[in-house]
Amino acid sequence: MMCEDVDRSLTHLVHIPDDGGDTITCYNANGFLILVSSDKRAILGIRSVKIRADDILLCTYPKSGTNWVFEITRETLTGKIIEDDVTMVQRLIEMEPEESYADLQSPRILNSHLLMKHLTEDVLKKKIKVINVLRNPKDVAVSFYNFAKKIPNLEYKGEWKNILRPFFEGKFMYGSWMDYVINWEQVKKTNPDLPVLTLFYEDLKQDQMREIRRMCEFLGVERTDDFLSRICDNTTLTAMRTLKTKACYDGAVFRKGGVGDWKNWFTVAQNEWFDQLYQEKMADCHLQFKYML
Repeated sequence: MMCEDVDRSLTHLVHIPDDGGDTITCYNANGFLILVSSDKRAILGIRSVKIRADDILLCTYPKSGTNWVFEITRETLTGKIIEDDVTMVQRLIEMEPEESYADLQSPRILNSHLLMKHLTEDVLKKKIKVINVLRNPKDVAVSFYNFAKKIPNLEYKGEWKNILRPFFEGKFMYGSWMDYVINWEQVKKTNPDLPVLTLFYEDLKQDQMREIRRMCEFLGVERTDDFLSRICDNTTLTAMRTLKTKACYDGAVFRKGGVGDWKNWFTVAQNEWFDQLYQEKMADCHLQFKYML
């Protein structure tokens, strides 16, 4: 687990095997696994990041639509249609050192895939606005697998059948999806004065205008329906692929962006195994996820 006084010697590369023996390369940051492309300065300084009172923190488990929602949030907040190659990765606080975003104009939109306990205490102390995006776990698993196969420095060559169990057991970077969701629900429950907007990826896919209106209310901005419609047009998968060429990684980041692709990957046995695991691990979780639209 990362902490403020993490020793640099404890931040090192590890190779985590799937069920077939193929490995995914990660950073071990004092016991917590992070994406290997993270800057060590960012990892070591995560607990001392200087948070501003008007910062907005986008918190997601990986492969849950972070780039998409980051772009929607930028345009909603600024009231401008933005056509540049900036992505959430450049504001991912466990990947980029603080110096890379320290001088950004307020309000800043920062991102993290970490649990609250790994973040600086100022997130809670200053009660900054948090947007928490959740996506159904079956599509997350499929997206993670395809991401891992295409990102060169993860060095992964495994098969789908061998990644599912260790993925949901939290063996790879950022740990278990289930632990992430449960932890953030506990954060919301124990910190009722922390302003958190929970968005579901599937709801955004189903009615993006409705969900952006919710974002406007949360962010305290007023935008016309015409402008919101322009945001929708500028944040399609095709538009993002065209604008964010540095982040594409041969389709690893902006691959399909749909709902229900898991049905093309999960076997009947895998689906039954997962459903049983979900019932066991998420029995006390009130959240309802959509697996098809």
